[in-house]
Amino acid sequence: MSKKVISLWMAAIVLVFTNFIWLKPMLTMRVEQPKATWLWHTSQIIEQPGELITFLDKNNVNTLYLQINTDLPIDVYQKFIQQAGSYGIEVHALDGAPHWTSKRQPVENFFRWVEKYQSVSEKTAQFTGIHLDIEPYILPSWGSDNQKTIENFQQTIQYAEEEASMLGLHLGVDIAFWFDTSFYSNSFGEGVLSEWLIDHSDSVSVMAYRNKAKGRNGIIALSQNEVDYARSVGKDIRIAAETSKTAEGDHLTFFGKKNAYMNNHLREVEGAFNHSDHFKGIAIHSLESWMQRK
Repeated sequence: MSKKVISLWMAAIVLVFTNFIWLKPMLTMRVEQPKATWLWHTSQIIEQPGELITFLDKNNVNTLYLQINTDLPIDVYQKFIQQAGSYGIEVHALDGAPHWTSKRQPVENFFRWVEKYQSVSEKTAQFTGIHLDIEPYILPSWGSDNQKTIENFQQTIQYAEEEASMLGLHLGVDIAFWFDTSFYSNSFGEGVLSEWLIDHSDSVSVMAYRNKAKGRNGIIALSQNEVDYARSVGKDIRIAAETSKTAEGDHLTFFGKKNAYMNNHLREVEGAFNHSDHFKGIAIHSLESWMQRK
């Protein structure tokens, strides 16, 4: 083989290798993940169902956490869920409050309502999941009797896990980003609270409420431990971002920031975690405040 032919072959190999290195990130890159969001003012599914679904569809939302208001007629939920389903949007039954940590009756009432609803609804009108937002750390006992409060919280989640399983529904739980630094030592054994919650649910939404993606106090850093653990045990995880106005500090929310700013930072979060098949994207809190953004 002549030196010229050898040189051409070497050049071709270098070209292929170089292009592979350049293309590899593009080949492994995942498309933008669908989003999730919370809707707390349930009456809006009566007042503006079309506007809600149009917004969700336009903004690539495939999961809606819809708070249950038992005062609304069942057929209102059925109609809305069927409409959402026609756009590929799942609706999960949402509820929870700090007092659910130690008071079982409201938790039982919630699950009995969902059970009855599912039993009288066609499959296309049924909820596809349960979503709990309990936030036990709001209770005074979180500081005064921390371990007992955590144990009560775990008992509530364990009950929800059993009930959701019997109903054949996905169980999602909202968790604070700092639960990876909360430890329990009680009847459930010893361990890290965030890991226990991931183990005992089908998915979690990490409330990493910051208005920047990077840095020591950014969304990525605050969520990294939870994403890594969820991946290691094969559980799904979303990262939640706040858009509502809050008195707790401007750095906790994208309220007041332009959409372009928020979207750029959330894309950075997705880019940091998209390597994991169990990262399911961003959850925006809440739909009401998100829709008001300009």
